[in-house]
Amino acid sequence: MTVLASKPSAKPKAKSNLPCLLCLHGGGTSAHIFAIQVGRLQRALAKHFRFVFVDGPFICPPGPGVLPFFEGMGPYRRWINKDGCDEDKVRPLLKKRMAEDGGNFVGVLGFSQGARLALGLLHEKQEKRAEAFDEFGFGVFICGTYPPLGLSSALFPVTPTAQFESQYWDKKHESILSIPTVHVMGDRDPFLHKSRLLSQCSDPTSTTIMEFAMGHSLPVAPADTQRVANKVIALHQNYQHESNTRKTEQLEKGMENLAITALPLQT
Repeated sequence: MTVLASKPSAKPKAKSNLPCLLCLHGGGTSAHIFAIQVGRLQRALAKHFRFVFVDGPFICPPGPGVLPFFEGMGPYRRWINKDGCDEDKVRPLLKKRMAEDGGNFVGVLGFSQGARLALGLLHEKQEKRAEAFDEFGFGVFICGTYPPLGLSSALFPVTPTAQFESQYWDKKHESILSIPTVHVMGDRDPFLHKSRLLSQCSDPTSTTIMEFAMGHSLPVAPADTQRVANKVIALHQNYQHESNTRKTEQLEKGMENLAITALPLQT
């Protein structure tokens, strides 16, 4: 495949102040490839979010469906090695990319293997782990596979799928994800059963499942893309509302405590 370089602009484009989504590519692709794959959705959300892409740390062969369209666009990367998700490599890589960008991150968007990792990151926040990515208020999982990936083996041990299911479902009521999410699936995706299993790791009262006529890809039809975009916007609006409500409650509580301490002593 021949990729034509775009003509450089006279001035570098300044970053907008829009809230950011951290975008995690699928296994056997890259940040560059994912930026192309998610282009329709990114354009639909251009007035609402900035998409920030990051490369996985491990080089690997191209993933399913990557060739021949993305031939010659390596190196292809993934988020796990043979031993699982290496916390010492993945966490600093994500933190560094977010710090370099300097944006206001509000959510995480993952495709395929990237969706597995995105769900694991939200679990860390829910479990109030010290090293968690507290910035993320919601998740968007597209054609996610299974099981979830956690940077901490205490949350998601690296085990064969059958063993993971036995361990996870035994304590599902304790670890199900309650942070708002949307799971986007393709009815012709060969990994559809894995997308459905991943969606069951989210509380049904806080997640939306959207299934489209497509394979292991992002929505192509403009109407489908807009439906996903509308849901992402709604997730963010709800997150903003809840955040503002919490801040107001904390402020009111602080004012009450201040008023109590200011009362004159009774003699």
